[in-house]
Amino acid sequence: MVVEDEYLIALNIEMAIVDLGASVVGPFSQVDDALAALQGSANLPDAAILDINVRGQHVFPVADRLQERNIPFVFATGYDNWTIPTHLAHVQRFEKPTDPVRLIGALASQFVRRDESGAA
Repeated sequence: MVVEDEYLIALNIEMAIVDLGASVVGPFSQVDDALAALQGSANLPDAAILDINVRGQHVFPVADRLQERNIPFVFATGYDNWTIPTHLAHVQRFEKPTDPVRLIGALASQFVRRDESGAA
C-alpha cells in the first residue's frame, strides 16, 4: 500500500515496487480512501509506505489501522520525528526525498524479523 499525495513521488514508489515483482494497493492520495481500502479482510496489503501529511490530513489513522492488523509500514515524509505520536514512535521514518528501494528494503527487513520471531 502506498499513501502519498504527491503524484510523482507516488509513481516513483509504485514503479520501484512493480519492478521488484510486487503489486501496489493504491497509491492513495487521501486518508479516507486508504482507510476504506483497509476495511474488511479482502485484498489487504502485505506492507505500506505512508506519507505523514496527505492533503493536509495526518495519516496516523491509517497507521493505527495497519498496526491493529499487524501489517508492517514505514513513514516517508518531510516531517520530523516529533510529529509522530508516541505510540507510533517505533515506526521507521525516512526523510523525503528518499530512494524507494530503501523503503522497500526496510519493509522487507520487517518481514524477516517477523518470520524469525514466529509472529503472524
